[in-house]
This record gives sequence, structure tokens and C-alpha cells, in this order.
Amino acid sequence: MELKNRTILLGVTGGIAIHRSLDYVSQLVKLGASVHVVMTKNATRLVNPLQFQVLSRNPVLTDLFETGDDWKPPHIDLADRTDLLAIVPATANILGKMANGIADDALSTVSISVHCPILVAPAMNGYMYKNPFVQKNISELSKQGIEFVAPESGDLACGYEGVGRLNQIDTILQRTIELLGQHQDLGDKRILVTAGATREYIDPVRFITNRSSGKMGYAIAEAASQRGASVQLISGHATVPPPQGIEIIQVDTTQEMYDVVLDMFDDTDIAIMAAAPLDFRPSEYTPQKIKKHTNSLSISLDKNPDIAQKLGEIKEHQLTICFAAETNDVLENAKEKLVRKNCDLIVANDILAEGAGFESDTNIVTLMDKTGNFEQLPRLSKHEVANAILDRIAKLLEQ
Repeated sequence: MELKNRTILLGVTGGIAIHRSLDYVSQLVKLGASVHVVMTKNATRLVNPLQFQVLSRNPVLTDLFETGDDWKPPHIDLADRTDLLAIVPATANILGKMANGIADDALSTVSISVHCPILVAPAMNGYMYKNPFVQKNISELSKQGIEFVAPESGDLACGYEGVGRLNQIDTILQRTIELLGQHQDLGDKRILVTAGATREYIDPVRFITNRSSGKMGYAIAEAASQRGASVQLISGHATVPPPQGIEIIQVDTTQEMYDVVLDMFDDTDIAIMAAAPLDFRPSEYTPQKIKKHTNSLSISLDKNPDIAQKLGEIKEHQLTICFAAETNDVLENAKEKLVRKNCDLIVANDILAEGAGFESDTNIVTLMDKTGNFEQLPRLSKHEVANAILDRIAKLLEQ
């Protein structure tokens, strides 16, 4: 695969395997990629930035306070233009900074500024790599959707033998190509994603809602955008910041979400209904705060419109993806919803299972389509689940 018209930002840290990054740059350029290198201060003590500049044919960024040709800071300009950030090699230091949002040099600042896939290839002493804090940082970064090419085992430069060697450049290059190829498989699609929880108000200070955090929907929106889709995110209340660079429409109640979704549906290719809109709303809204005059309070509820079911009734060319958050008979209930709501794919999960459901950073889901085929996924980060769902959608589009 050629990488023509692809911009790759290479982060280089002060690991002993840094010399192999020169080969990585050379291979990327041969494939047609536009490569820009960002080096840490320690990296420049091992390899002269001029070597990366000659191979990449672009200036090398080493100082956070360098100025460019226009008003935009170079690290922000690079972050905005890149299709992939690859950090090869990645030291324990940069992993710690990324996992904790520390931005005190050019590379660490770039790493929290990009809105594209990130690929990391660690390399360090084996005891350092196995250190529980380093492993915790790797685990946290993986949960956030960052891809890793794990180090190999063998003789290390420090004299030890064990895990920690930078993986083969051919392996890192292949994963780079896969990520950039995946990046464009939804490039001509318009995807509508719902996320978060709605609220239904009892009085001006009280409402009913549910535990949905918005994490799954936000992860899907971000992953779809990274894969080239034009994404519109319709969000209820969420406990996490919305993904950057994505058009978002904020709603409050289920009726508001229903109205916005139907208004936008005609111009949509794929609707992914990851939100948790409330099924019921109070029959009456009290315009003033209800006082505690009695020991009990009864609230009558009316049924809200079913957004996913309505889309299943009116869709023409669109694919609709539904979710089934269940506490029992998960697959049976999901299959019933799949048929009743005329979905093309349903994502089912047991919200009582450890590592799954609302508020968790991970999920355990089963994907089921209209033909009855289903796929049980292991416990994955919600970003990994998002890409698994999009992979399945890509296959449905091919069919």
C-alpha cells in the first residue's frame, strides 16, 4: 500500500533504539508519506536532528517554543495536519506523561493536541517495562484507544536479556499501514451517533435519568471520525468531555433527541443509537418545586417515543445500529429488539457483568445482525469495542 497524501508525525524519544527510527522514516518516505519528526531533548543527545531532517525532507521540531511561518504554533499546526502520530521508540517517560496529561515539551504537547490515531512502540530495559506503574500507564493509554506494538524479547542493550527490545520496523510499518488504511474505510459516509443519558423533569430542580456516561457513544463518534466519516453527534448528558473536532448537538430530554435525530436522518447513511434515552417521562411537570408536605409522593409516567424503532420504520437506504443493555436473557432480549426495531445490527451487553455496562471504561458485548449471525467479543476498552462495531458496519456496507 502506498501512503501518498498521508501525513505522519513521528515522535522520537531518547531510547537506545532510536537509530532504528531512522529506518522507519526512510521506509515511510519511500511509500510516499509526508513525515514530520518531533524529538525530545534527550533524543537529540543520541541522534542529530539533521539526520531525521534529511531523511524526512522536513524540518524537525525539538523546541515547544519554536515559531513557524505564520501565527499558528508549529506543534498545533502539525497536530491539525497529521493522519497518524507514531512514537518510535517510546520510553517509560513519555508513556507516563501521556497517561497523565503532562505537556512540558514539544512531543508531550503534540501527543495531547492531535485528533488522529496514535501508534506507540515502547522500548526499554525489561525491568522498566514490567514495572507496575509503566504497565498501568500502558493499560490506561490502551483504554483510551492508543495502539501499541509490544516490544520483543531478547538481548537488550543494557546487557540484560528479556522483554523490552523495540519490535521489528517491518512490524511497526505494517501496523502503520493498517491504521492508515482503516482510517479511510468510512471516508464517504455520513454517520449519526447518539450518546449519553436524557433527563425527564419532575419540577424545576428534580428529574429522572439513568447511569449512562456517554463513553461508548463518544468512543464510536471519535473512532468513526478517525476512519474518515462525517460524524454528527447528538448527545444527552455525559460524564466525559466530548470528542474534539466533531459536530455535536446537545439535547436534554428524550423528545428533544427524537426531534433532532428525525430531522437529520434523511441526510444520514448510518445511524448508531448508542444513547440511553429514557423510556418514560412524568405525566405532569410541576412548574414550582414540590414541597415535602407528605411522607410519600407518587409520580405517574407516560411512555416516550422510541427513537430506534421509529428509524426502523422510516429508513430507506440507511443502516441503523441499535444497543441492548440488559440484565437478564441478554441474547434473547437483543434478538427480539433487533426484529422489532428493524435494526441492521444490535450491540448487546449484560450491564451487571464486571467490566461491562454504564460508567465503565471497558465493555463486553455481543454483535448480532439480521441474519442471526452473532459474535461475542472479549472484554475490551470502549474504543476497541467502537472499532469492532465499525468493522462490522464496514462489512455490512460491502454486502
